[in-house]
Formats: sequence, structure tokens, C-alpha cells
Amino acid sequence: MIPNSIERRARWVLDSIGAFDIGFGDDVAFNAEAWEQLERGERPNDPIAEGFYHLARVEEHNGARDRHGRFLASESCLDPFDPPLEKLRQSFGVEPPRWRGARFAIVLTHDVDVPWRWTKSGVLRTGAQLKHYIRNRKASKAFHTVHSLASIPIHKIRGTDPNWNFDRILRIERTQGVRSTFFVMSGHGHRADGMNPEVYERLRPQLVEILREGGSEIGLHGSYLAAEDISRLQLEHMSLEDIAGPVSGQRFHYLRGDPVGNFRDLDTLGFTYDTSLGFADSPGFRAGIAHPFRPWNWESDCPFNFIEIPLALMDVTLSEDRYLGLSSLDSRVLIERIVDWANQSGGGFSVLWHTDRFDSSLSCGWDKLYSHLIEKVHECGGVCLSAEELAAEVIGWER
Repeated sequence: MIPNSIERRARWVLDSIGAFDIGFGDDVAFNAEAWEQLERGERPNDPIAEGFYHLARVEEHNGARDRHGRFLASESCLDPFDPPLEKLRQSFGVEPPRWRGARFAIVLTHDVDVPWRWTKSGVLRTGAQLKHYIRNRKASKAFHTVHSLASIPIHKIRGTDPNWNFDRILRIERTQGVRSTFFVMSGHGHRADGMNPEVYERLRPQLVEILREGGSEIGLHGSYLAAEDISRLQLEHMSLEDIAGPVSGQRFHYLRGDPVGNFRDLDTLGFTYDTSLGFADSPGFRAGIAHPFRPWNWESDCPFNFIEIPLALMDVTLSEDRYLGLSSLDSRVLIERIVDWANQSGGGFSVLWHTDRFDSSLSCGWDKLYSHLIEKVHECGGVCLSAEELAAEVIGWER
């Protein structure tokens, strides 16, 4: 006799990979010892129980965190580029979903962290970065930083800013026939949210108007402290909806989404989707799956209502010295590897390109790399979607 709780968990794993017709205990054997291992927090030696271990993020319950409270790839038993739930799908002969009929789907997203660079604190911060690059003999980065500082007088005269490039981002996407999601901040309570909250607050209505007129989706970028405080997250959500209309999805700033913690808040507030679940220190698949799924609610012992769209790739992970420290040229190989994998195996996941990477004279090639990513997806038979578009596809697929 299979306990009801184990039946629910196994059914969730099978349904998450589209194995709706596979019966647990009939088509797939029930391994009691493996589920006992799972109860002890151990990685079980059984395909379904192990699938639950990864998908429900059991290893994160007592896992080490960085100073921002994030679980990193360096602490995981997963190979981020070899998602076990996708191998499980293949073992059952289940075809991956064909989002909009395509071989795979990439959700294009942008976090709007700093909409205006050249504030007083922005200049000081850039100067400090220049000193760091010189001290650490980062010649290329030092050169581009000097170039960016030299552009300040021209921007002052024109009333422009290298970070206020939303029209250009929209033009790039319109030219390539794609639509993306912009995650906009609506609250600042910590220095990690940015040094000039008053500038962001002043510019937010104009930013929202540009994005709405451009046909993009607007999502909430939950602030640093909102990851720890549901009331703050709720206020930010309501504040953004006051100027943007209905906002159905969100991503936590600094990727502070916690599947064994604050995912409960997202469900309580009625978000349709989240796309925070990725590793800050590595590309790849943090839950061991390359498709959207409904995360596990440990309190009610059943899936949450909202959809999680895995975040597989972030520009900061590739470029920043504290992570991989790659140039845009070197990153191209890694990006093509992920797209090629999706072409062969299927997938529906998000990528993140911050909006401060699109000034053509200062971006060090990251704007061109974004365009190349879109071209590569189309070349391989994939489709680029906004987050809300993929979430709608998931709802249809589940039916």
C-alpha cells in the first residue's frame, strides 16, 4: 500500500514532466526505501524519488547560503547543464512540450535595476570600479570605464543617459519579431536596491509608459527586502499596478527567490508566475528541469498554484568577476551551448539581460550578444516569448 503523501509527491513529479499516463505503483515501481531516504533529506537512489528531491529542492532545506541568502550552484549536487528531470522524461519516452509548436522556447527578460546611470552616486561608483580594474590589471574593463566616464559631459548636454536605452531595446526586439518582459522595481528599502530611489521613483511612470507603448510585458522586480517580507512585496505589487495595470509575474532582486521559504508569499499574493529560480554563480537549471513547473508547497504537501519559469542564463553571471568573469566574446560559446542543448532536448526557460547592457558605445558587445542569442534561437527552430506568454502556454499544456 503506497501512502497517500508519497502518491501525491510521485504524481507531481510525473505530471511536471508530462508523464500524465504513467501510473505510479503500476507502470513505475514504488521503492519504499528510497522515499525513506528522502524523508531523512538524503538523495535517494530511485528515479521518481530523486526527481522529487531535485524538483522540490530538498537539498536547499539546510544548504549553505551566500551573504544574500542565496543557494549557489557550487553547493549543489546537480550538474546545472544536465537536468535529471529531463533525463527522466526521456526514459519514459515522453516528448517535451512544443511551446507554440516550436522545438523549444526562450523567455526574454530584463531587470530594470538602474534606469539612470549618471547620478552623483553613479559617477562615484564608476570611479571606484575604475580603481578596482586598474589595481587588478583589468585593462579592457578599465579602458571601457574610462570611456564611459568621458561620455558624461556629452550626456549632460543632450539630457541623455547610457542606461536609458529602452527605445533601443524595444527596437532590437521589434526588428527580430520578439517580445520580452521587463521587471520593474517599485520599492527601495536596502542599499542593494540602488543608491538613488528618488530618481527611480521619478522616472518609473515614464518608463512604464515607454514599455506599454512598445508592447512589452511589465513584471514586478521584488526588492531586496521584499524577499523577506510579504507585506512589503504586496505594497510593491500594488504600487506598480497603480501605474502599469495588472502585473501577473515577478522576479526577486538579486535572485533571492527561495523555494523552501518565500515561494509561499508568491502564492498567497496570487502571482501567475515567478522566474527567480536560477543560480547566481552559474548558468543552468537549479531545479533539475528545463521547463516551467508548479513548485512544491511543503506546508500543504501539494503543488503551489503559480508557475515557476526556470532562469537558465543571466548576463551578470557570465560577465562579473565575482562569478565567471567572461567577456561577451567568450560568453558567446556558452550561450550557444545552452541553445544547442535546448534544440536537441527541448526546453522552456528564461534568460536575463539587464537593461544597462544596451548602450552601443559602452556595452562591450553585450548588446550585440543579446541580438545574437535571438538569432541563434530562431536559427535552431526555437521561439522567443515573454514570460506571460509562456505561462499561458503552460496552462494550456496542463489541460
